[in-house]
Amino acid sequence: MNLKRLSAAFAAAVSVAAAVSAANPVPAYIDLEANQIKMNNADWSKLSARLKALQAGKDTVVRVLHIGDSHIQAEFVTNELRRLLQERYGNAGRGLLMPLRLAGTNQSHDFSATSPLKDWTQTRLLKYPWPLRPGVTGIAAAPKENTTVTWRTTVPGHTIASAKLLSSKGKTNVAISSPSDSLVTPVEAGTAIYGLITENGKPGLTYSAIGNNGACYNDYSLVDSFAAQTRVFEPELIVLSMGTNEAFSYMTDDEIKRSAHDLINALRAYHPQAEFLMLTPMECQRNRNHGHRPLSPYYDINTRNERVVRMLRKVAAEENVPLWDFYAVAGGRGTSEKWLEDKLMNKDRIHLLKPGYELEARLLFDALVKAL
Repeated sequence: MNLKRLSAAFAAAVSVAAAVSAANPVPAYIDLEANQIKMNNADWSKLSARLKALQAGKDTVVRVLHIGDSHIQAEFVTNELRRLLQERYGNAGRGLLMPLRLAGTNQSHDFSATSPLKDWTQTRLLKYPWPLRPGVTGIAAAPKENTTVTWRTTVPGHTIASAKLLSSKGKTNVAISSPSDSLVTPVEAGTAIYGLITENGKPGLTYSAIGNNGACYNDYSLVDSFAAQTRVFEPELIVLSMGTNEAFSYMTDDEIKRSAHDLINALRAYHPQAEFLMLTPMECQRNRNHGHRPLSPYYDINTRNERVVRMLRKVAAEENVPLWDFYAVAGGRGTSEKWLEDKLMNKDRIHLLKPGYELEARLLFDALVKAL
């Protein structure tokens, strides 16, 4: 690329990031200087070329897989990040639909997975004992009678032209006569379903998110052949964002580091060509009654969170995995109270509200644009 084209490309990237920030101004306590991907000697040139080819009109699909905890399960952050990335690189469909409500828990509001049958056996990653073995998504839902599941997307462009049903019978390619925003799949009694991977048949990017309330890095190792099962997503970028629950656990620093190392290495074994990105959690607070009811009206900064962040930074450096340090970007120590005052953080002082997650997504998008 000559100097003129290089300058034009740089200017375009800057203008996009600036446009996002101008349309959605960020609070003064956000550390914009820290808002960058620390590459840790990783090389994203192949991923960057693939995404630029999409922008140039190439007929291909780039798939992203995001693995996380409750911050990801509700998908406020990934829905906004998916929207921004698809606006830039093209919309190839939603990606994964997790039947979380059929498994007895909360899910994103931009799709539904419903059944006329109410009697289901349900498994969730952090709810023991498991009546069923969870699948790659960390959940399982099995009907006690033969039934159907209706999958429906609500975002324009997330029509379903191709679909893979993930279940205890393996991966099933669903026959689709014409693209639609809904799809009905029959499910036999006792067959556990884990999710549906969808695409719209167009070039662009898909963003699949696996999120489970309460999850730590080591919890995914409890799922049978978890890393091997993720091959069904064919990811070119794998995003890992956990750490909040480690900050409320009794795990030692070495255990936290080892669990993150283990998951990264397990995934790398099955995705040698994929790029990785780690995220740190922002500051959170701990109730003085330590979660027991009734809750105390008083909260303290959870200082263990800082230790977890330090451990994740070390793991990223040791594994040569790029890192987006949301803890630093969000403002560092003492910032959670400001997020709370600005109605960006939930009153539980752990989770964000929808505007907070969307702010996180825009910041991460800006950092990704600069890195790519």
